[in-house]
Parts: sequence; C-alpha cells; structure tokens
Amino acid sequence: MNTIAEILTIARERLASDIHLSEGAPVVIRIYGELTYVNQEYSLTRADMDTIFSVLLGENTQKREEFQKTKDTDFAYIDSIWDSYRVNVYSKMWKIAMAIRHIERDAKTLEELILPPSIRKVLTLHQGIFLVTWPTGSGKSTTMVSLIEEINKEREEHIITIEDPIEFVFTPQKSIFSQREVGRDTESFVTAIRAAMREDPNIVMVGEMRDAETVNAALNLAETGHLVFSTLHTSGSVQTISRIVQFFDPSTQVQARIRLADSLIGVLSQRLVPRQDKPGRIAIRELMFVNSGIKNMIKMGDLKQVKSTIELGMQEGMITLEKSAEILEQHGMIKKEDYIGYLSADDM
Repeated sequence: MNTIAEILTIARERLASDIHLSEGAPVVIRIYGELTYVNQEYSLTRADMDTIFSVLLGENTQKREEFQKTKDTDFAYIDSIWDSYRVNVYSKMWKIAMAIRHIERDAKTLEELILPPSIRKVLTLHQGIFLVTWPTGSGKSTTMVSLIEEINKEREEHIITIEDPIEFVFTPQKSIFSQREVGRDTESFVTAIRAAMREDPNIVMVGEMRDAETVNAALNLAETGHLVFSTLHTSGSVQTISRIVQFFDPSTQVQARIRLADSLIGVLSQRLVPRQDKPGRIAIRELMFVNSGIKNMIKMGDLKQVKSTIELGMQEGMITLEKSAEILEQHGMIKKEDYIGYLSADDM
C-alpha cells in the first residue's frame, strides 16, 4: 500500500477527511478528527514520496519549481473518480511530507450544517464583508461554500472566487461563476481582488485574508458596492476584529478601524467537536452581526463590550459559542467535556 491510488481508496472507504504522508513514516489518516495509522508495519520511502508527488502534480511544473525553491507548495488534485483534494507538500528535516484534504463533491445545505437560521440575512445583502473564522480544520471552507451555493440557488449574480488552490467547483444555477486560482489564473490574492473591480462582479469570495494588502483590497471592494466573503485563522469576533486592524501600520489603524466598522457585516466563528448522537463532528459557533453599538466599539478601538453585546443580541440573530454548544448538548448531539476546552474564560 504505497501508491497514491491505493491510499486515496483506503481513505475514502474509511471516510477520512485528511491524509498525512511522510518519508520514513507510515500513512496516517484523520477520521472524525482522530488520527490513525493505516499500516504501522510499512513506512513510505523517498522513492514512494517522489512517485506520489509526481502523480499528484501531473504536468504542473510551476508547483514543482515552487516547492524546490520555497520547500512548500499548495495545489489541487482530482483523482480518477473525480474526487477533489487540496494538497500541501512541505519539507521537514530534509524529508518530503504531504497533507491531503478531501473536498466534498456537493455543497452542504445550511440545514445540514445546522447553521443559525439568522445567517440567511447575509444572503440577501449586496455590500459589505462577512467573515468565517477559526484555525485550520474547523470547516470554514465547507461553511463558506454552503453560503455561496445558497446564493447560487436564489440570486442572479456574477460571483468571482479567488483561492489557493480552488477547492470546490461550483455549477452555475441562477448565478454565474469566475473561479480563479492563485498561481495559475492570477499572480496573487491582491492582484485578483484588484482586477475583480474591472470584471463586473456582484460577489467576491476570497479564500483567505492573509495580510494588510489583501484586507485593504477586500475593503475597497466592499466600499464600492460588492459583497465579499472571506476567512481568517482567528478564534472569535473580538480576535478577528483585532487581527484585521493589526495588519495595518499603527499610523493607519484609526482609519482602518473606521473602514472596517463601516464595511463589516458580521463574523461567524466555529469549531468542530465530536458528535454524541452519531459518528462524525458538528460545529459549535459564535455569530456576531455588526449593529450600531458594535460599529461604534470598532471605531473607538474598545472591544471589551463585544461579548456582552453578542449575548444580548439574540433578537438580532447573534449567538455566543457557549450558547451554541449548550443548545447542541440539550439536543443530545454533543457532550460538555468535548467542547468545554474551546470556550474562553469570557465564554464560561
């Protein structure tokens, strides 16, 4: 069991979300959040890894050159049965390693993801920025794809997606799509966002906001009448707002806060935890919408009352991480010991 086809087949049969390959180590897969060895008796050789890398890359010489130069590269792979994967190849202690994530073929509905019903009001808007956050492996991409697919079903829009790499390929329904991959279709996130201004979009999905330039370009889009969706590796609304402002030079942070306050629609932060009622994982979520109070807090740079505003904002569709978890626990879907570690002192 050392060919990529065999590895992907085993991972698919066991419903694995991720595959970890490393020279000199056995194959490891992640099933419902838990890592497990496929066969501890066999470790992948350098020849195995070189062959797997070549098969995954195909004719993508640009990504091979990128890896040789930077020792790290991301790209998409589609196998023989049209399953999609996001691949990261990296070097560790002079050895090749890979993290491969399986991408679902079909977008999940808002109901399947048990998203708060109030999220639907975001889908009716035409301007501003909505962010989905939490560190890697929390289902951010799945949630964002679900939101975009819902718009695809209901609205006639031109939607541009900018990703590195493209993970989910949308099928046009009411909307039309221009899906662009960084490194293949465009030089960078910033270049693609700036170019989007001239491509007549209604909605732009930015895979990740990584730096001040990307954030600034996304704010420009929102300020000029576009709806922007993106992700950040932050835990909660307060940290998300702080991180965005910190991207900017101190001399421009006051202006950045004002722009963010006027453009930000809301923040959905989520974390996957094991299900109690059946195999799998489910997200506990904090959902914040920017109302007049939170807008003023962002402009003033004083975020101490954001948590309490979310707690008091249930009538506006907001929910805290703790309340989200409590509701799922009351329905027998999760256990407290599985989510308590993800709540901050402010949440408890």
